Amino acid sequence: MPILFLFIRLYLNKSYSIIMKFRFDDTEINIKRNRKRNFKIFLGIFVIIFIISVFFVSLSVLNKGKIVYGLEIADISVGSLLQEEAEKKERDTVEQFLGQKILLKYDSMEKKENWVALPTELGIEIILGTATEEAMKIGHQGNFLFKSSQQALALFGYYNIPLAFQINEEQLDDFVKNELDSINRPAVNAGWEYDKKKKKFTPVLSESGIVVDKEDLKKQLTERMEGLSKEDILLKLLDDYPEVFEDETEQSYKEVVKILAKAPYKLAIEESSNGEPIEIILSKDELVTLIAFIPVLDEENPKNKISGVTLDEEKLKDYLITLSPLVNRSPVNAELAVNGDRATRFHLSENGIELEIENNIVEIRESILIYGKKNLYSKKDDIKLAVSMVAPKITTEDIDNMGIVSFIGKGVSNFAGSPSNRIHNIRVGVARFNGVLVKPGEEFSFNGILGDVGPEQGYEPELVIKRDKTVPEYGGGLCQVSTTAFRAAINVGLPITERYPHAFPVVYYNPQGFDATIYPPHPDLRFINDTPNHLLIQAKVEGSYLTFEFYGTNDGREVKVEGPYKYEVNEDGSMKTRLIRKIYQGDELVEDRTFYSNYKSPDLYPVERNPLE
Repeated sequence: MPILFLFIRLYLNKSYSIIMKFRFDDTEINIKRNRKRNFKIFLGIFVIIFIISVFFVSLSVLNKGKIVYGLEIADISVGSLLQEEAEKKERDTVEQFLGQKILLKYDSMEKKENWVALPTELGIEIILGTATEEAMKIGHQGNFLFKSSQQALALFGYYNIPLAFQINEEQLDDFVKNELDSINRPAVNAGWEYDKKKKKFTPVLSESGIVVDKEDLKKQLTERMEGLSKEDILLKLLDDYPEVFEDETEQSYKEVVKILAKAPYKLAIEESSNGEPIEIILSKDELVTLIAFIPVLDEENPKNKISGVTLDEEKLKDYLITLSPLVNRSPVNAELAVNGDRATRFHLSENGIELEIENNIVEIRESILIYGKKNLYSKKDDIKLAVSMVAPKITTEDIDNMGIVSFIGKGVSNFAGSPSNRIHNIRVGVARFNGVLVKPGEEFSFNGILGDVGPEQGYEPELVIKRDKTVPEYGGGLCQVSTTAFRAAINVGLPITERYPHAFPVVYYNPQGFDATIYPPHPDLRFINDTPNHLLIQAKVEGSYLTFEFYGTNDGREVKVEGPYKYEVNEDGSMKTRLIRKIYQGDELVEDRTFYSNYKSPDLYPVERNPLE
C-alpha cells in the first residue's frame, strides 16, 4: 500500500507539472496575442485622432478670416466668404426680395380676392449687416475645441441665421386699412359727427364689422422672412363688435357743448421766427374739425365703455404744422470760404427755434378737454405752446478743431425743367445735408440723415419710381440730392458701400450712369469718410444747379473718373453704363473700381396719377 500511494503521488506531481507547463505556455501565447491586438487598437485610435485633428486643423485654416463653410443666412449660402462679400450677397438677395411682390389671398364661399404688395408696403424693414456680423463670430470665438465644434456643425448645415428684421406696425395698419378695405370693415361705435351743412353734431349709430386677423398676418410674414419666401399669404377674418352703443353717448355730447361754448381759444407763443411773442386764435369753426369721439372707461362701471371726447391727434398735428412757419427759425451753420489751403469763417453760427409738435398736441388737447369737464362760467386761461432751441450742426467753435482746413471736392447736378413741387422738395432736402459733419471712419447714410419724408417735414407730392409705375409721393425729387452727394463722394475718392442706379434713365441725372436712387429705408446711399479728419458737407442750390461741396483734410489722394460710358443702348430707351474710378496715392494705384448701371425702358414705368397730386 505505501508503495502504491507513493506511485500515485509521483504520478500526480508529474501530471500537475505538465499541466502547469501547458498553462504557462498558453498564458504567454495569450499575452502576445493581447499585445498585438492592443497595438492594433491603439494604432487605430491614433489614426482616427490624427485624421480628426488634420480635419479640424485644415478646416480652421480654410475658415481663417472668413465665414465658416456651410453656414447660411436665411437660406443664403455665405460659407467661405469674407464678411464684406457676404454683406454684398446678403444685400443683393434682400434687394431682389424687396423688389418682388407677395400675393395675399382671401378665399371664402361668398368672396374671393387677391392683392399683391411689395414687402416694404407690408411694413417689412430688413436690418442689413447684423446677420453677417453674427455669422462672422461663429467658429471664430472661444478655445480651439469650441471653435472646431462650431465649424464642424456649420459644415453639416447646423447654422442658418435668420435675417434681422422688424414689421412697421403703422405701415402694416395703413396697408390693411387702405388696400384691404373691401374685406376689412371695423365695427362702428355709437357717437357723434359734425354736420357742416346743419352746423351741429348728429348721432352715429353703432354697427358690427369684420376685420383682417392682423396677428395671423404678422405671423405669416415672419415665417416668410425666415427664408425670404414668396409663398402666398392666406388672409383670415375676425368678427369685430362695437364697444359703445347709442345709450352711452349722452355724456360726450354734453362735454362737446361746453368745449364749443368756451371757443375761441387763445394759443400763446413767447418767441417766434422774428423773436417776438405771438398769439393765435383757435376759432370754433376750426375746433369742430379737430373733435373726435372715442371709447373710454365708464367711471360708474369700469367694466363698461362709453363715448368720450378727444381731439384727433393727426388733425391736431396738421393744424400745428400750418402754424410752424409763423414760429420756426432755422439754425445757421458756421460756413467756410477757402483761402489757399486754409478754410476761413465767413458766417458765424446761430441757434434756431422750432415749434414742438408732439408736446403741444398733448398740451392743447388736455387743456381744452379740461374745460369740457368744468362749468360754463369757469375761467379760461391762454394755452401756452412750447418751442425748443435748435443748435446748428456745426458751430463756429468746431471748425478749427476738426481738421477742416481745405476744400477737397464737389459734385454737381442740373435739375432744369423740373416742376415746381420737385424743385421745392429738392430745396427742402438739401437743407438736411448742409452743414453735416462725418467723423473719421464713420459711414455716411443718406437715409439716416434725411429722416422722415412727409408733409410734416415740408415736402410736397411729386413723381417717384415705385414698383412698376411712376407715382406721386411726398418727397419726389430727393434722388436729385442723393445723386449729387454720390457724385461728390466719387470725385473725392471716398469708399462707396451702397449705391443703386434708377430703374430707368431720368433726364435730370445726365450723364446717365452717374446717379444714386434712394427710398427710405432702402435703397440707401452710403459711403465712408476714410480721410484723416472730419468731413464737412455744404450743399446749396444756385439757379437750377445743385452742388455738394466737401471740406476736410487733403491726404494727397488723386482721383481719376472715366465715363460714364453707355453700351447696349436700345430703341426703347433701355441701356447699360459703366463708370470707372481710379484712386492713386503718389504713384500707387489703390483703387480701380467700375460702377455698373442697368437701366430698363421708361415705357415699363407709366405715370400714374393719384390723390396726392
